[in-house]
Amino acid sequence: MLIAVVSTTFGVFLISGLGAYLTRKKIINKQLTNQLSCLTENLFTPALIFTSFQKTLTLETIYLYIPCIIITLLCLILGYVAGILSNKYWIKEKALKSVIILACANPHTTNLQLQLCYGLSNYFAKITGQPQKQLEQRLITTVIIQTVVVNSIRWSIGKSILEQHENNQSDLEMTNLSVPQSHQLTLPLSQQQQTKPENESQKKSFWNPPLYATLVSIVFICIPGLQATLLENQIIYNAIFLPLQTISRATSPIILLILGSSLYQIYFENQERVEKYSTILYIAFNRLLLMPIIGIFIVIIVQSQKIINDQCQLFMIFLTFCTPPSINILMLAKQYLQSAEEIVAVILLNSYLISIITLPLWMITYMIFFI
Repeated sequence: MLIAVVSTTFGVFLISGLGAYLTRKKIINKQLTNQLSCLTENLFTPALIFTSFQKTLTLETIYLYIPCIIITLLCLILGYVAGILSNKYWIKEKALKSVIILACANPHTTNLQLQLCYGLSNYFAKITGQPQKQLEQRLITTVIIQTVVVNSIRWSIGKSILEQHENNQSDLEMTNLSVPQSHQLTLPLSQQQQTKPENESQKKSFWNPPLYATLVSIVFICIPGLQATLLENQIIYNAIFLPLQTISRATSPIILLILGSSLYQIYFENQERVEKYSTILYIAFNRLLLMPIIGIFIVIIVQSQKIINDQCQLFMIFLTFCTPPSINILMLAKQYLQSAEEIVAVILLNSYLISIITLPLWMITYMIFFI
């Protein structure tokens, strides 16, 4: 068990490390990272969603994933509550309130878990006696469902929290300005009109290719005969499904390379950032220690009530409580609260470094007590 967990986790961070190394050697740069991110969002991830859903979900089995959706939503809600309470009672950094909440509430739900699905499926197959490929597809589907749920909520709530924070800061700054100073901040009307469309174009829409892929997948599942035709008709399977499945296999390594490259760029763009390191650690430990403890209690309740009988699926859901903050909160900060961009970058970097130790420990703890 220990060998399986450590080797799989090492593999995850090895691929991310290669992304950092290739960035250091200038083989991967920021432009290429952005292009790969765009390609992942528009091609690789939708292909992975569609093929995973078709392989594992049917009208008869889709209800099995309802508890997964509910627990993922609960993870988000408890994360927001934990972020608010932790800042109120022990972190006590009013200026960082929105950052603390987002860092605690937004789990990393794709890159790490997908690679863990591939790495641990063989181990889970041995201890459960289930076919490895079938088990692997079920775990991937669990991760994909969590990702869809988290992403659909993350941008809307995160945007609201950061914009409210920015408005509060702006109001505070304006009350401290004299009348002549406040007039100096007023832009000409023509300049305001030019800036507005530019800002609007930067804001991320609720609708995105992974969400479209999810809806198309559900349509294929719900319309009688459509899913069976896709998977059982050899011509259609070879012409459509098989190429999409081949594309989907590139998702995990590419997004891990992007992760490593992004973290490396974060480090060198923020080397001179001066911040109370204790505050950074408090925020990181919120996500990496407090949330996993909450996750343990959720697992105990779910097991005692027999809500989810598949321990492997429950394991992947539990990992949502243990992963570092999503790197997407940096994208949120860039779009809606630029003043917080540097501190968010430093929090992410420290969280991912600490998770190299905490993530395997929580995985081993779960396997000892629950599998």
